[in-house]
Amino acid sequence: MNKLNISKCIVQKRKEKGITQEKLAEYIGVSKASVSKWESGQSYPDILLLPELATFFNVSVDELLGYSPQLTNDDIKKMYNKFSHEFAAKPFDEVMEQCNQAIKKYYSCFPFLLSMIQLLLNHSTLAKTEDIKKEILQQCILLSQRVKEESGNFYDLKSANTMEALAEMALGNSEEVIRLLNDQLVPYSGDDVMLIMAYQMQGDNDQANKVNQILLYQNVIDTLTLLTNYLSLHMIEPVLFEQIYSQGTQIIDSFQMKDILTNAVFGIHIVAAQGYLLQQKNEKALNALEQYVDTVCGYQYPLRLKGNGYFTQVDIWLEDNITIGARSPLDDITIKTNFIKMVAENPAFMPLREEERYKKILNNLQEKLGATVSNAEQNS
Repeated sequence: MNKLNISKCIVQKRKEKGITQEKLAEYIGVSKASVSKWESGQSYPDILLLPELATFFNVSVDELLGYSPQLTNDDIKKMYNKFSHEFAAKPFDEVMEQCNQAIKKYYSCFPFLLSMIQLLLNHSTLAKTEDIKKEILQQCILLSQRVKEESGNFYDLKSANTMEALAEMALGNSEEVIRLLNDQLVPYSGDDVMLIMAYQMQGDNDQANKVNQILLYQNVIDTLTLLTNYLSLHMIEPVLFEQIYSQGTQIIDSFQMKDILTNAVFGIHIVAAQGYLLQQKNEKALNALEQYVDTVCGYQYPLRLKGNGYFTQVDIWLEDNITIGARSPLDDITIKTNFIKMVAENPAFMPLREEERYKKILNNLQEKLGATVSNAEQNS
C-alpha cells in the first residue's frame, strides 16, 4: 500500500532531474532552506505550490504526495485476511474501528470497498447487540450504493447490488431484496456454450475445456444450492423431500463435491435433518447429522475455495477472480465455531438432545473441531 510521503518523492524526483536544491528553490520561488525542510520531512510545501511542483516534475499531485487511493489485489487480500483473523481473536469494537479507518482511507477503491462489505456481512453476527448489527448492515447498504453510483465497472456494479440485497435480506427487508433483484428470471440464452464453441472454432481446445469446466463447476454449485433451498420448501412432503435429498447427495457424489467448500455441500444435511425431525423420523435425522459431521470434519484446514480431482481447472481462476482471493471469507476459528453451533445450538435439534446417538455425534464434532476453538478463546 502506498502511504503519504512527499519528502521522499521530492528527493527522488529532484535527483532524477539532476538538479540541486537551490535550482528547485529558484524555480518554485522559495528558499533553499524550505526545500531542505521539505526533503527532510521537517515541513511540507504550501498546498498552493503542489500543482507547480507536480508540473515541474511531470507527475500528478497524487504521485507527488506518494499517495494512491487504489490498492492492488494482493493488498486487498492481505487486508481482508488480516481483519478476518482479528475478528476471531480481538475485541469486536477494536477491529470495527480499524475497518472503518481503512474504509475512509480507501473510499475510492471500489474492489476494496466490496471486500469490506463482504467482511462486514460475514462478521455482523459477532456484534454485541442487535442495534449494532443493524448499523453495520446499514453501513453495508450505503457502501454498496456508493459503488453502484461511482464505479463504472460492470462486475463491481453487479457485486455491489448482490451485496446490498444480502444486507437487506439480513435486515428482513424482503420487498427491497425483490426490488434489487428485479424479480425477473431471464430465459437461458446459451451464451456460455457459444463461448466454448468459439474457442473450439479457433482450435483452442485447452481454453474451451477450461471455460467449460469453470462454468460446469459454478452450475453444479448453483444447482446444489437450489436443491438445498428446494428441500427446505418441502419438509412436510415426505416423498418429494426424500427425492430432493437423494438428488442432492447424488450430485455431491457424482462430482466429488464432498471436499468443496460451499454452504450447500454441508448445509443440505442440516436441512435434511430438520425435515426428518418434522416428519418424526429421528433415525434418518441422525443419519443426516452424521453426514454433516463427516463433511465438515473432513475439510482440510486452513480452508480455501478450490477444485478437486474432477474440477482440475478452477483453482487459478478462483484465486484470480475473487477479490479477496481463494481463502475462506471467514477465519478458520470462526468457521469451526459456527460448524459446532450449527448442531449444538440449533433449536430444531432439541428433540434429539437426550438421545445417546445425538450426544455421540455432537461429541465427535466438538472433539475434531473444538480444540482449535477452545485454544483461541483462551488466548483472546
